[in-house]
Amino acid sequence: MSHSKETPRQKMIGMMYLVLTCLLALNVTKEVLQGFVTINESIEATNSNFTANTNKMMLAMQDAIDKGKNEAKPYYLKAKEVTQLSQKTFDYITTLKQQVQQYTEDEKGSDTMKLSRIEKLDDYDKPTYLLIGDDETKPAETKYSARELRHNIEGLTVSLNKMIDEMKDTKGVMLPKEDYLVLKDKIKLFTPHDNYNDKEGKAISWEVKNFYNMPLAGVIANLSKMQSDVKNIESEMVTTFAAAAGKLNLKFDVLQARIVPVSNYVQAGSPFTADVFLTASSSDFKDDNMQFILGDMDTATGKLADGAVVLPFEKGTGKINLPSSAAGRRDIKGWIKLRKPDGLYSYFKYENEYVVANAAVAVSPDKMNVLYIGVDNPLTVSAAGVAPTELVVNANGCNAKLSSAGNGKYNATVSETGTCVVTVMQKTANGNKQQGSPQYFRVKRFPNPPLKVSGKSTYGNLEMKLADAKNINVLGVDNAGFDFVAQFKMEKFTVSTVIGGTAGAPIQCTGNQLSLEAKEALKKLKPGSKVYFEDIKVDAPDGRRDFANIKVVVK
Repeated sequence: MSHSKETPRQKMIGMMYLVLTCLLALNVTKEVLQGFVTINESIEATNSNFTANTNKMMLAMQDAIDKGKNEAKPYYLKAKEVTQLSQKTFDYITTLKQQVQQYTEDEKGSDTMKLSRIEKLDDYDKPTYLLIGDDETKPAETKYSARELRHNIEGLTVSLNKMIDEMKDTKGVMLPKEDYLVLKDKIKLFTPHDNYNDKEGKAISWEVKNFYNMPLAGVIANLSKMQSDVKNIESEMVTTFAAAAGKLNLKFDVLQARIVPVSNYVQAGSPFTADVFLTASSSDFKDDNMQFILGDMDTATGKLADGAVVLPFEKGTGKINLPSSAAGRRDIKGWIKLRKPDGLYSYFKYENEYVVANAAVAVSPDKMNVLYIGVDNPLTVSAAGVAPTELVVNANGCNAKLSSAGNGKYNATVSETGTCVVTVMQKTANGNKQQGSPQYFRVKRFPNPPLKVSGKSTYGNLEMKLADAKNINVLGVDNAGFDFVAQFKMEKFTVSTVIGGTAGAPIQCTGNQLSLEAKEALKKLKPGSKVYFEDIKVDAPDGRRDFANIKVVVK
């Protein structure tokens, strides 16, 4: 790429192209690829504006010639030649876009280039095959290929370079040195070159860089961007020729990419929508030829309505800074007043609306309405209009600790009963700002779950058939009722029997399994016998617990 200084617009195009390339590096879905629709339409609107401005400049030069300014005629003829050359390349790219679309969509005769009507926005294969061929190391030389596009653009740049080289020293159409150098640099920036490398540092061609493995949406947007470059050079050359002929004009030399979201606050599950467009301004805008008015005005007399004010502005951009008080919806409107070269004024109306909302915060436990000791308590934290990465969350009381799980998710651990307070703050340039009121949570211990004897849950007494009672092997803990990963584990217990009125000695068991001695004792059971599980010790999330005794009556 040339090391010449880039214009603001060229920097904007480069940034836009970088965004496109970054999106393409991801395996994005069709919904995300719809973002290219907005970008492509914005570029096409810019191309139309360039064409309109160029036409106005050509009419102004023709008007100057009609009024006897014959010195403008040679420059007008050169400008006309530029528009013809650039339009030829522009039309070729339009045809190429149609061919790529038709080839990818398997259509014939379609002349629409509306991306919003195209189905296969994410098709990588067909655009690559048509433009590059089946071997990216040797781009195809076929009709409507990237190589043919390159030759077409190179033909345009050769013709434009030849033209200004001839004008450099030709009387009657001579260009000032600084204008000549600027145009040379702009043409050089647009001329295709192969100074690219892939991720591994291997050299790649201009064709591969721009079109290899790119989805249809990206190909169309990229071709529209090249058309924008063509129109930009055309506009620059016509404007330069008009200025060289002595025609005063308002030069739009400050270009910026803008994105205006429908809302900066998006709920989960809803799409983020925005308009992306190119703005054109002028370094010639001053207080004597432009005003930004907040409020209404009479455009016939230029008188401001009551309450309307003139806004400060910088580099052609008005600056609005309104205080906010009570919550609610607000309307905003005004006018831009621009003095034209003929001394008359044009008025452009703008209007919008915005919402003032009170700070709000939500700290939601993901499992239950309390925090429990000994386990991770999942929390989801959000604040209206604030990204999760801009939040600072603290927990106090009950020896609480928070750990982030990302994207507004946290795990809270506590070790004492009582009340835990969670506060949420937003990071700002002036420090942390609290969002909403503190949130209070009760901290409790888990209740004892029921025990399981031969698959039956109980908190106390059971009746069992003789065959089932003789085959009791396990005394377990029923954890199935908990939403948390909170396992209660049987540590030990004793088993004793009463058979025919005679009580047996307690038998110690470790873990949840009955010992062999206990199983032998159960084999002697008869109808009417009783089995007692006592001294039950369970390992809980918050330490060892004693559980109530269980009596099994044999039927």
